[in-house]
Amino acid sequence: MKFLFACLLVLFLAIGVGSIAGNDSGYLILTVSGWTIQTSATLFFIVLFLGFIALYFAIRSLVRMIQMPRTIETWRKHQHQRRAEKYLTQGLINMTEGKWRQAERDFQKAAPYSRAPYVNYLCAARAAQELGAVERRDDYLKLAYNNNPDASVAVGITQAELQLTQNQTEQALATLKHLQNKQPEQGQVKQLLLETYSDLNDWQSMLKLIPALEKTGIYSREQMQAKKLDAYAGLLKEAGKKGDHDQLVTIWISIPRKLKQHFYLIEVYTSECLRLNETADCEPLLREALKKQWDTILVRLYGLVEARDSDKQLQVAENYLASHARDPVLLLTLGRLCMRNQLWGKARDYLQESLDVKPNPETYYEYARLHEHEGNKEQAALCYERGLTLATKAEAVAS
Repeated sequence: MKFLFACLLVLFLAIGVGSIAGNDSGYLILTVSGWTIQTSATLFFIVLFLGFIALYFAIRSLVRMIQMPRTIETWRKHQHQRRAEKYLTQGLINMTEGKWRQAERDFQKAAPYSRAPYVNYLCAARAAQELGAVERRDDYLKLAYNNNPDASVAVGITQAELQLTQNQTEQALATLKHLQNKQPEQGQVKQLLLETYSDLNDWQSMLKLIPALEKTGIYSREQMQAKKLDAYAGLLKEAGKKGDHDQLVTIWISIPRKLKQHFYLIEVYTSECLRLNETADCEPLLREALKKQWDTILVRLYGLVEARDSDKQLQVAENYLASHARDPVLLLTLGRLCMRNQLWGKARDYLQESLDVKPNPETYYEYARLHEHEGNKEQAALCYERGLTLATKAEAVAS
């Protein structure tokens, strides 16, 4: 269509020029260096017009020839970018679908054509990790760093994440500490460091890092509290395993007051005191906690700890019957406390009632001990058998 319009335009111009030339009798005389040229005005302007057109196209062709290398380079870059996008997209699709080998190949192909090859190398490292190719993973990470040293933090974080996934905890710790030295305020590095310290059971380092992490806002308040509870619980368990009661008490005292009221830490502290057979200070702790809120785990522990006044301990536990008369754990606790106070008849009643409400291996064990004390070996053996059967079934269901 454009060509047709151009032809029509040329035709009309030719008709116009011909019409003007037919009616025009004027002429021009040019003298150049002794030469005289005489021609009609129409022919002169036609030649001038054609010369202008020829000069225009000659200059335009020359400019295009000069710009040709740049144009070709732009075209090549565009083609490379399209190829890089194609392979990167396909690689991400394959990665999402779990096709790690194809994904790795796609990222390899995309890297030479990409404006940011290090991104493709990082993705290829993740794919290689899933294939168990640790050496190839590390090679990709090196290529990513060499390609863009300014992205060293992103490369290091990826490396640490992959090392943690591969259970290379010590190597991940070294990587993260190096990153922290380079950028102390980097939140993601702190987050990974906290996870690494947790995996290594380095509770003191966790507690030192938590205040800095609280400022980043990465974790919610509830999540931060859970991290603190895990760290303090880990310290308490370590002291219990070492058999160091003084250290256990020192750690307990050092815990902030609000956290010390949390039932989980009370449970851990009491359990470690039971391990060391040092529970005199646990009874008032459990009693005060149960005043605030009923918790069957703490009720069970209350029956295991030995108070300085065992009669008062039993009295406190029996007061709970007013609001928790049919609680099987409370009844088990009362049976244990009665046995400790040598109230064998009451112990039997409490244990039997606990079994009637809900059979439990621990209750059968205590009932067997009671029968043994009374010299009833057959009933004791029967209770041991029933308790063992119940415990075996519970383990089978859990597994």
